[in-house]
Amino acid sequence: MSRPIPAARKEFWESKDPGSWSNEEKETLLWQSPWAREGSARMEQKLPPTVGYNTKGQQSVDLPDNRPAVGQGSGTKSVPIGQEIPPVPNPDTGPQIQFRVLARWETAKPVRLAGGPEVPEMTGQFYVIRLRGLPLMPPPKVKPGEAPPPDPNVGLLQAIKQGTRLERARKEAISCAHLFTRATKGAPDVLLFFPREADPITIADKVVLLESRFAAFHLSIKFPLKEMMYRGELAL
Repeated sequence: MSRPIPAARKEFWESKDPGSWSNEEKETLLWQSPWAREGSARMEQKLPPTVGYNTKGQQSVDLPDNRPAVGQGSGTKSVPIGQEIPPVPNPDTGPQIQFRVLARWETAKPVRLAGGPEVPEMTGQFYVIRLRGLPLMPPPKVKPGEAPPPDPNVGLLQAIKQGTRLERARKEAISCAHLFTRATKGAPDVLLFFPREADPITIADKVVLLESRFAAFHLSIKFPLKEMMYRGELAL
């Protein structure tokens, strides 16, 4: 006799009223759920030696010294005639630099019911996705009476806005229309706004990819839409 197939387990947001969600369940929904997924922002190429992050993941403002080395201690030595030429140095400086990034749909109803932070108005016109963990610099400390210094992240934030979009199969990508930052204890969170009206996401799209390319980094996070249903409706 064949065994009965067990019924699919219902997640707590489907089986319980929001008013009865525990704090632990709310945290799960906010940080480890179909609406909150992690990905890695990976460095695909070495950054140029300008303001930004170097190959060790540290902020660098140094320029390369392109002057020919002269004399002792210069780090460059000639090879005497007849001796073997040394091998070319290995350019690999170690493991690939990457940052763990959380992407969460702030406009999704379950996220709002779980106590997600308020987002700016006009969100009815946009999908809003929060990114936490991007390689941004913490805000500089300002002493009383001093003018705030320039934001060190301006260039990178502009690159993130221009290089981020929502992709679906056989449809035009939805580009980021607005970007805002939210202060946190460390590096700021980023709020990305994607317009809904032109071609809204539907369950028939099956999968949405959040794709972001900025500086030398690439971030890609996959969202299966069938897992993002709430009470019979797609919740984005």
